[in-house]
Amino acid sequence: MKNIAIIGSGSWGVALAIHLAKLGNKVKIWSFMQEEADLINNENKCKFLPEVELPKNIYCTTDYKEAIDGTEMILHVTPSKFTRNIVKEYKQYVTNQPIIICTKGFEKDSLLTLDEVISQEMPSAKIGVLSGPSHAEEVSTSIPTLLVVASKHDDVLSKVQDTFMCEKMRVYTSKDVKGVELGGALKNIIAFCAGIATRIRIRRQHICSIIN
Repeated sequence: MKNIAIIGSGSWGVALAIHLAKLGNKVKIWSFMQEEADLINNENKCKFLPEVELPKNIYCTTDYKEAIDGTEMILHVTPSKFTRNIVKEYKQYVTNQPIIICTKGFEKDSLLTLDEVISQEMPSAKIGVLSGPSHAEEVSTSIPTLLVVASKHDDVLSKVQDTFMCEKMRVYTSKDVKGVELGGALKNIIAFCAGIATRIRIRRQHICSIIN
C-alpha cells in the first residue's frame, strides 16, 4: 500500500484516485473547492463522475500541506493553464516525492511543456508524465485500458508502473518525455479536426442522397 497525493479533483484526477484506491492505496486529493471536498468525503461522490461510488480510502482536502504530507508520490492533475501557479503554491510541501504529470497541454504564454514548467519551479524534482488512450469514465469503472509513463529516471518509471499496473490496466514505460507529452496534447487537436471532417463528409452524403 502506498500513500499518494493527487493535486486536482476533476474527472481524471478522481478516476485515477478510484483506480489507485481499489488497488489498496491510501489516496488524498487536493481540491480547489470545499464543496467538492465535502461531496467526496461525506457522500463518496464526484460531480464529474455521478454514477460512480468512490472507495472509502479516498480523502479530499483543500489544504496542500494536508494532501501532500506523508505521501510517496504526487500526481499533478490540474488544467494546464493553472499548472505554474498551483505548483508555486504547493512546492514548499514537497520533499522527495516524484511529481507525475497527468495533465495534457502547454503553458499558454510560453508554450512550454508542463514538465518544463514544473522543472523551472522545482529544479530538483524527479518528474514523470502519465498519458495514454484512456477516458476517466472508463478508468473509474475498471474498464480495461492502458497508459504510458515517461521519465528520465528509472526509479520513477518502475514506481509508477508497479503502483498502477493490474489486470485491468496495462502500463508501458518510456524515456521519451517530450514525445509522450506532445502526443497527449496534440491528439485532442487531431481528434477534433477528424471529427469535423467526418461530420462534413456525413453532411455531404446526406445532401447528395436528397438531391439524387
